Amino acid sequence: MNTHDRRTFLKCAGMAAVGAGLQGRAMAEEKGAEQVADAAHELRVKMEAPTGPLVSRTFAILQDRIQRRCSAKVVEADAGVQLILAIDGGLPPDAFRIDQVNEAVRIAGGSPRGLLYGVGKFLRTCRYDGTFKPSPWRGSSAPRGSLRGMYFATHFHNWYHQAPAAEISRYMEDLALWGVNAVMVIFPMINLQDWDDPQAEPAMNMVRLYAKTAKELGLQFATGVGNTMFTGAPKEIRATPLPDPTHRRGNSGHPICPSNPDGHKYLLDNTRQLFEKLSDIGVDILVHWPYDEGGCACEKCAPWGSSGYLKLSRDLTELGRSYFPNMKTVMSTWMFDTPPEGEWQGLSDALAKENGWLDYILADAHEDYPRYPLDVGVPGQLPLLNFPEISMWGNWPWGGVGAHPLPARFQRLWDQVKQAVEGGFPYSEGIYEDMNKAVVAQFYWDRDRSARSTLEEYIGYEFGSGVTQDVMTVIDILEASAGRAQRKEPADVDAVRRACQLAGDVDARLPGWARQNWRWEILRLRAVLDRERFAGDGLETPSAEAAMARLIEIYHCQMETDDPYHHRVRPRLKRAVSRKGEL
Repeated sequence: MNTHDRRTFLKCAGMAAVGAGLQGRAMAEEKGAEQVADAAHELRVKMEAPTGPLVSRTFAILQDRIQRRCSAKVVEADAGVQLILAIDGGLPPDAFRIDQVNEAVRIAGGSPRGLLYGVGKFLRTCRYDGTFKPSPWRGSSAPRGSLRGMYFATHFHNWYHQAPAAEISRYMEDLALWGVNAVMVIFPMINLQDWDDPQAEPAMNMVRLYAKTAKELGLQFATGVGNTMFTGAPKEIRATPLPDPTHRRGNSGHPICPSNPDGHKYLLDNTRQLFEKLSDIGVDILVHWPYDEGGCACEKCAPWGSSGYLKLSRDLTELGRSYFPNMKTVMSTWMFDTPPEGEWQGLSDALAKENGWLDYILADAHEDYPRYPLDVGVPGQLPLLNFPEISMWGNWPWGGVGAHPLPARFQRLWDQVKQAVEGGFPYSEGIYEDMNKAVVAQFYWDRDRSARSTLEEYIGYEFGSGVTQDVMTVIDILEASAGRAQRKEPADVDAVRRACQLAGDVDARLPGWARQNWRWEILRLRAVLDRERFAGDGLETPSAEAAMARLIEIYHCQMETDDPYHHRVRPRLKRAVSRKGEL
């Protein structure tokens, strides 16, 4: 629980620009902060935490994030220190405390990962206006949610699929600083012929990269399994297509019938190979998935969610734990009873008899949260997770017009479940919804923290001081525009013009490091593109084309592609080519 004392915050907020003990303080007080903004200062850091890879990585992250934003140099020291990094075994493992020790600020974590989270809070509440202004935040904080994940959809040649390893590593560091403790990536069998497909090895290397990076940051690695397999799966073992009268479940991929003995063997054999290829890195969490990619409607499997799916999930869990004995399991109920088939009740009845093989139930839908686990109870009385879709709502192509912040939407959805869930795995198609990730990650950390409070902290850290309210106004207008687009309503022309003008005004006031930050770029470009498409001459104007071309660079999109699905994540630049069409 956050025990930060607001009076302490207000008292500390008046600290001198370069902070207690930071070299150059006297000069700042005598001549004014502006006159020393470019002077080289040192932030002297004492490492009281036991040495180890994650502690060293945390110091390197602290050093990099500060030095990129201001002139201060972050150095290790034993004397004259202004910052102490420590481990306190009396804290819960993921908790941290920031307090004052004489002239120094001390960040203590209950474990190396807790220290990383504490450094994240410290960094976000410092200021970097030419000189370094250390965080005035004091207190202790521990997460309420036990599983604070992110699901990266590594497909369609989106950012996760295309970005260089260094960018991926840095981005995962940034998410860890917000309190994330798990990352989920799946091996994309849906796109591959079999294990001998030329793209199978690169795809596995990509999964391994995410898994390895997660482990280096002290995060859990999760992957998903189900009954969707390779495109080359034999026809005779294929699943019976699902009824989908509401067009919400989907029948993607090439699902296999697990009630067919040959199909069951095929599923276990291929999942075994997946586990073997990850055995040296490890799988911490196995997520079972029912619909979109998956399902079977044959007589033996139906209703899928409480019959064929349940039995297969238990078998795959047993197989997984033969490789990873401490592996946790999550059973997704996404789109259960759509249409009503008794899946929720059937799952509850089954897990009332046996639930020891499961650790979490995950639930969510395209809009409001399913009522069954909230009104009737969670099957098996297991901890409950959510699966917020942070990428696609009111947005096409996904990320195609820039940043996509939706704080009010996710506040509304969170208020439905915040007393019931232990965390979740937001579904992400790219980096353009980075603000949504921060909002949801902080919901998982502190269920009572508001989306706006998180964004105010985000803006101060990523864009600098003095622009928070203007940026929040831009975000509110962009979210309103997305909502109108989702509902197919006309845009508020005056509002989108105002957002673009305001974004331009903010841009002129930003420090150089913030103006060059991709997070600011994609927000500013979104304001430009909303103006062009809703209040201008459309997305073929020079301004719109320049904005989309820049987004393509940031996202690492392919200007010419053979991927028939790449258009879903690529801005609609007229000169961009899809050689194999668009599906």
